[in-house]
Amino acid sequence: MTNKEMKKIFLISLATLFTLAAFSLMAVQYVQMKRTVTVSDNLFNISVNNAMDDMIEQLDRLKVEDYISQQDRYMLLKFKRIEELNTQMQDVVKENYNVFYDTTLVQVGVTMIDSVHLLPGVKVSSSDSAAISRYNTILATRDRLQNGDEFYNRFVNDISEYVVDNIMTSNTFNHYLLDSLITDKLMVNGVDIAPYIGLYDYTSDRFLYCNTEGQEQKLRESPFKYRFHPNGMMSPNEYFIVLHFPLSSLLLKENSTLYFIISFVLIFLILLLFFLSMRTVVKQEKLDEMKTDFISNMTHEIKTPLATISLACEMLQDGAPTDNSANSTYLGIINEESRRMRILVDTILQNAKMANKNFSMNRQQVDLHKIIESVAKSFQLKISNAGGTINYHLDAEPPTLLADELHLTNLVYNLIDNAVKYSGSTMDIDVSTSGDADHIVLCVKDHGIGISKEDQKHIFEKFYRVSTGNIHNVKGFGIGLNYVWQVVKLHGGEITVDSTPGEGSTFTINLPR
Repeated sequence: MTNKEMKKIFLISLATLFTLAAFSLMAVQYVQMKRTVTVSDNLFNISVNNAMDDMIEQLDRLKVEDYISQQDRYMLLKFKRIEELNTQMQDVVKENYNVFYDTTLVQVGVTMIDSVHLLPGVKVSSSDSAAISRYNTILATRDRLQNGDEFYNRFVNDISEYVVDNIMTSNTFNHYLLDSLITDKLMVNGVDIAPYIGLYDYTSDRFLYCNTEGQEQKLRESPFKYRFHPNGMMSPNEYFIVLHFPLSSLLLKENSTLYFIISFVLIFLILLLFFLSMRTVVKQEKLDEMKTDFISNMTHEIKTPLATISLACEMLQDGAPTDNSANSTYLGIINEESRRMRILVDTILQNAKMANKNFSMNRQQVDLHKIIESVAKSFQLKISNAGGTINYHLDAEPPTLLADELHLTNLVYNLIDNAVKYSGSTMDIDVSTSGDADHIVLCVKDHGIGISKEDQKHIFEKFYRVSTGNIHNVKGFGIGLNYVWQVVKLHGGEITVDSTPGEGSTFTINLPR
């Protein structure tokens, strides 16, 4: 296993472990949040139950008149006071039966009866006079409270409405007292959420009272139901105080959810930073590898023409030929290799210059067809020796456009050179042009090894080279197509590639005239 493969496995393993750790931490946070919400919910329920237990106990200690409205409460208390005075009058008659007669008309428990008379011929002592005076005083007080028979007639006939089942009606029951008691007890027990409050008659399945209209169904489904009876009295009906907290779940989860979101965001940021760091490391590794490949390929590319030039010079020096044709051949070799080196160096320098934002092009009217024919000549011998052909289909009319001649020439050179390099054993290259009044299109097509879909995404990146096994089996150092791409962009054009592995590639450039 190579060092590169080991590094790749290590980085993948590290990323996998870190991702698993991050997701595990998020899972732990989520479980902890759920547990916190459950505990909070239980504490909330306990607080509500404690508050309602206290409230029911306090309700049970209240008297019936505490439940009813203020006006009815005043009338009931007044009626009870009159009943007390009647009882006192009955007690006076019973205690002084030897003075009063006809006591059967003064019956215990029967109100509004004052038909008592003195026995005829009774000698009234001082104590008897005090009893008579007491009776009359009580009678006068009662009559003053009574204000005539109208009060008695109405209240005695309607007293039945103040039994336990009747005081629960919405017209009689003091709902403000109920609401205030519940709110106070909830606040004391640490519950500051205002609930919906309902008074439910289970026997008749109806709500006698609801503090918010339209919430009866939610109250029916609420788990907070508490049975009670006013003043502890039993009744044929079953009454429940029902509460519903509309925002309890949301409020209980709010803090935990907030903490979970903050934790999630922090973990996500750490994960993101980790992957960005990993991406930077991988990219740096790739750049280092590309830099090494670039230096290796550039050295190889320069060493080849240097060796050829050196050999030609030695032949000229050692043989000292007098044949002018031989001299011309050697000089031609030196010139061709020098030109090749110059193009390599120019491509590197121009590519570096184009990275500068202030870079500008020297545009002028140039003939694309002449540039193509001139560049193609330099490849003609090599293609012919390989048994291939270069075919022209130059149909653009006119063939001129406003462009930088030097860079356009280098662009055509790089495309044809690229086609030659990757043509394989079938070195047949097609160069064609077409266009309209606004654009001119250049196509360079080969029938070589082709480019995979994955490599097509990267071929215009600087220093990127399509993998072909041995790095030196195809000459070049990965900046040719990047240079072409930059030239096209600087001219405001577009470049596309259509390639199928094993069938060849077609580079299409669309340039504005």
